[in-house]
Amino acid sequence: MVFSEGYDAIKSQLGFDLSQLILDSSDAGIWLWNVKTGETVFNDKWANIIGYTLKELSPISIETWLSYAHPGDLPKSEQLLHAHFKGESERYICEARMKHKQGHWVKVLDKGKVHSWDEDGNPEWMLGVHIDITEQWLKEREIDFLHAKLQKFTDNLPGFVYQYVVDKNGKACFPFASSKVFDIYGCTAYEIKKSADLIMQIIHPDDLARVVKSIEKSRVELCDWHEIYRVNHPKKGVIWVEGKSSPIARVNGSVEWNGYIEDVSEEVKRNEKIQLLTAVFSTTSRGILITTAEPKIVDVNPAFEQITGFKKSDVIGKNPSVFSANQQPKEFYVQMWEVLLKSGRWQGEVWNKRKTGEVFPELLTIDALYDEHGHISHFIGAFDDISQAVEKRQLLAQLVNQDPLTKLLNRRGLDIQLHSLTLSATSEENWFSLIYVDLDNFKLVNDTFGHEQGDNLLLEISEQLSLQLRDKDILARIGGDEFVILLPNLSKHLVCQDIAERCKKAVEDVAKRYATKVPVSASFGIALYPENGKNAKELLANADEQMYQMKLKHKASPLG
Repeated sequence: MVFSEGYDAIKSQLGFDLSQLILDSSDAGIWLWNVKTGETVFNDKWANIIGYTLKELSPISIETWLSYAHPGDLPKSEQLLHAHFKGESERYICEARMKHKQGHWVKVLDKGKVHSWDEDGNPEWMLGVHIDITEQWLKEREIDFLHAKLQKFTDNLPGFVYQYVVDKNGKACFPFASSKVFDIYGCTAYEIKKSADLIMQIIHPDDLARVVKSIEKSRVELCDWHEIYRVNHPKKGVIWVEGKSSPIARVNGSVEWNGYIEDVSEEVKRNEKIQLLTAVFSTTSRGILITTAEPKIVDVNPAFEQITGFKKSDVIGKNPSVFSANQQPKEFYVQMWEVLLKSGRWQGEVWNKRKTGEVFPELLTIDALYDEHGHISHFIGAFDDISQAVEKRQLLAQLVNQDPLTKLLNRRGLDIQLHSLTLSATSEENWFSLIYVDLDNFKLVNDTFGHEQGDNLLLEISEQLSLQLRDKDILARIGGDEFVILLPNLSKHLVCQDIAERCKKAVEDVAKRYATKVPVSASFGIALYPENGKNAKELLANADEQMYQMKLKHKASPLG
């Protein structure tokens, strides 16, 4: 340690062993300041935090601190110091940025206390510490940035996007809520984040028990939540809303829903009018067709023609099945008819096609009409083109399944793709493989150049890995420096090995621009379906083990 020549005098004046104090706090930067004279003493750690040695900072005084502290933080520091000097606070505590030798800013927690006062009661000697909190600061900034980006995106959607969590004790909260919550519930995002119970108080009393029961059912059975219910909106009055979300069980016992709620008051009113006033169906914006019990089409409305592109003359006398896009299994239509014939009503989403051949989704309601003998005489089908709603739903699914930095699939998205591939791998031509890629020594990039440069490297690596793959191959980022490549319809180890080696070289070529003490490289492992596993867990575990063995070899290498 290096101290000023007046150390012995200071020690004598203060009456305690300064070196012992510094030794006891060796993990932190130590400073000693004479408030009256400006004389200052720092330890090595204090200088190291900003990339210097004490010798490089000499001569040391209070000006040393003032010159390296961020100008924007000094007024706050001075204010807190004076509050401490006046006895308004037991200690001086302040977070401040300091200029690092390499040019970037680091953040320190600056804490201190006056240990001696002069005869007039003014502060004299003050002892304090600097603790480097840069890593925490950068993570908080990154989280704030991502949160602001998500908030901006969801605030531009017409409905209310939210995250709802119920812990294992039954306590609920809203960790995330878009500003459109006001359109649905008449309150602000801040208010429901503060108290989730506020929402339950706004739901119409006649619908509350049903909504609560459906949430509990979704929590216990981990099934999708979907409800249409009324809300006592403080500005709009009673409105109808529709909410959909899928539950995710967390390891801590809580359940999380990421969902979307929109005002469907107009849609509900239209449905009621269709049921009660079928005679004026031509005025509605919903597509409507009327069939016989066979069924054969006997009439359609103008909205039907506009949505589908078919003229009435094109479809009269035909079976509605001619519009089917054949994207749903036969079992779907069997179940639809069972419900319709039993209850007289069916509602759901179906995929049909326009006259141009374009496939689109519909929200379809079918009602049976009965004659005086109780026999079905006609069916009335009413539908909306929900292409935009489906696109919104897909966007929300993308947010849940996408890595926010690289825009690649995250672990959840990868699991979905793996599950799909294993279900379709019914013959050898549908077998597939995966490559588990892990970056070696990546932490050195963050430690040497900062997390921003580390993120830039990850983006470059993601781009280069994608260039090595076919259009139908799938690249996912499942961890900080871990990637997985899915290779559909490919289960030959030599071909996979060649792809993996190309990916390894691509990583190392990109990483050369980041001159770390030990070069960034890549380790990989390969798993073939079904040779190395018949499900996602087994395949990933085998590939991970192979990757780990390669990583051990790299560490044993003189260059590792």
